[in-house]
Amino acid sequence: MKKILLGLTFFSLIFSACAGSRSDDPEALDTALVGFTSCVQGSRWQEALEYVTEDEANAISPDGYEFKDEYKVAARRLPLSTLRKAGLEVDRHGRLVGIKDAMDEANERYVMSENQAKVGTNLKEMEDARIKRRIEEGKKVLQEEAEAAHQEQEEIVYSNKLTDEEKRKYGSTRDLQAPEQYQDPDVEEAEEEIHGDYESE
Repeated sequence: MKKILLGLTFFSLIFSACAGSRSDDPEALDTALVGFTSCVQGSRWQEALEYVTEDEANAISPDGYEFKDEYKVAARRLPLSTLRKAGLEVDRHGRLVGIKDAMDEANERYVMSENQAKVGTNLKEMEDARIKRRIEEGKKVLQEEAEAAHQEQEEIVYSNKLTDEEKRKYGSTRDLQAPEQYQDPDVEEAEEEIHGDYESE
């Protein structure tokens, strides 16, 4: 009885090893890749699953008829030339091993590319915003300088105006004329009389 059990165990191990064995036959691999790619491009998802191992097929298509949406997109992104360089293998039945990982990697690369594209766009937007801020700051500085210059001009004009006392002293029609240059007519007449008298003597 023990010999029979040992024999059955031995055969089951051999069978399991054979079932899970992989082939490095390049012709079988190329046949599977061409068949898989052709089915994908023709949207024949159920046929494409026939070129994939059972475990991977269940992960790619839970219902066994169509791929999940993310795997549809990924499979279409992967051309035959890329798949041939992906290091895939086939099992003893000629079904692809590792195709799910290849599609997962394709999706990850695409997401990274999208994020990088967004970063580039964000940098441009940030640069545009920075330039806009600098322009606004420049306009504000120019406006402040213009206001300051206007205020200074007003102060200069105001400072040149005579006070009421100065107007009384110098006369409103003789602005900015020094006091010593102003001659009162009465004073001039009195001086002429005085000087005239001296000259007559």
